Amino acid sequence: MRAHQRLARGAAAVLLGISLVGGSLAGTALADDQTIPPGYDLFETDPQTTHFDFQGPAALPAGFFGPGSEPFSGQINFAGAPVATFGGHNTGDADTIVRRPRSAMPGAPDPIDIELVALSLVSVQPITVTYTGMGTHEWEVNVGLSPTTPSKGQMRIYGNTTEGGTFDSQLQVVPLFTFTRLFDGFQVVLDGSEMPPQILMAEGVPWRPGCELPALAVPGLNDGFCPSFDGDKVLTMEEALLATHGVRPAQPALEHFKCYTVTPTRFENRTVQLTDQFGTRSAQVTDRTRLCNPARKNNEPYSNKRAHLVCYAAPGPELNTTVAVRNQFGSQRLLVHKAETLCVPSKKREIGDPFRGIRVPIDHFQCYSVEAVTGLQRLGQLGAVNLKDQFGRTTTQVGNAVQLCTPVDKDGSTIQHPVSHLVCYQITGPEVNTRVQFKNQFERTKIKAIRPELVCVPSAKVVVS
Repeated sequence: MRAHQRLARGAAAVLLGISLVGGSLAGTALADDQTIPPGYDLFETDPQTTHFDFQGPAALPAGFFGPGSEPFSGQINFAGAPVATFGGHNTGDADTIVRRPRSAMPGAPDPIDIELVALSLVSVQPITVTYTGMGTHEWEVNVGLSPTTPSKGQMRIYGNTTEGGTFDSQLQVVPLFTFTRLFDGFQVVLDGSEMPPQILMAEGVPWRPGCELPALAVPGLNDGFCPSFDGDKVLTMEEALLATHGVRPAQPALEHFKCYTVTPTRFENRTVQLTDQFGTRSAQVTDRTRLCNPARKNNEPYSNKRAHLVCYAAPGPELNTTVAVRNQFGSQRLLVHKAETLCVPSKKREIGDPFRGIRVPIDHFQCYSVEAVTGLQRLGQLGAVNLKDQFGRTTTQVGNAVQLCTPVDKDGSTIQHPVSHLVCYQITGPEVNTRVQFKNQFERTKIKAIRPELVCVPSAKVVVS
């Protein structure tokens, strides 16, 4: 097992192996109403169920991470790092893309070929490597595709193009692991072609003839076939000897939010039933606490500009659960304490303007107070961030993480995006003192936004203990 070493340029993240294989899909409409056209299948990774085991024949030997490094073995959880665009198309939160190069007839005796053409994963938290007599170093792990060996497999599709059906698949994935030492950016690269074969297999996975929200439909890219979707997003477990990859259909990316304090005004208390990944409870919803605007961070693209959140006090019991979170700011372990607020999707307008529809529905969020177990771990320092929302543009320093917000089922509502959480960090800024009107499932009323308090960042989360 050979390691290829290099020094990263600056603190930039590794660009993973993303390639468009074959030609354009133009002109690949259904040949008839019984045939699935060729196309690309878009997935997002579930970090709680996705891991690679560097154990046994895949353990990393002494010296792999440089002179004095001891052998490393262990299981690493991975989250998706969205590829953002593919073949000129916006692919939302997709981090895994599979190509079907030929049309398919459901129920045909012969399988069709498939190829994994994009893979973009990152370790939820760094691994710790021990050096004899020199302590430990933290390393981030990125996963892309081997540049030397393609990742190919086959799929059998059952059902029909009217109602959908199920499929079975097997895919030999040949990854490229890039290990980056956090304190200086030094890198070690391992091509998976040098490791035991990893054949990921799945059986009885549902599909529908075309994606619709909450699954992402990209005309010209994934027409006519929506895997892991039966009207709801289905978690599909692909398993191999040393790896498990949990995926759901991709969907439009969740935005950042900039949250403001609001003036207290009368609110009629109510009781709701809340279910998230931590459990189910009956919650008393009381005062409004914040207005959260979708925000553009550091001039990154954003599109779901009309989906706001209004947050209400909804205190709950102590959890004392440790989680690892990963986002654009870095990775961190947090101790999750009590539920504090329920944030409700809302339409917002300034006084006198019309309400405008939300392009992509977003989830309710239940937000818990958190305490840092570790510091923020990242390559390089986190500088000031530039945030632009409907109240203006500001540059601010990012403070401590103070809340973890989980997607939540409120009174039987469907969770749209079970993977994406929000981690909220303290910020400061000038007062805006802007009166707005909003409406949501609770009310339609006017409030006054006062000052920025939090920036909430889309994040992956795994439960540690």
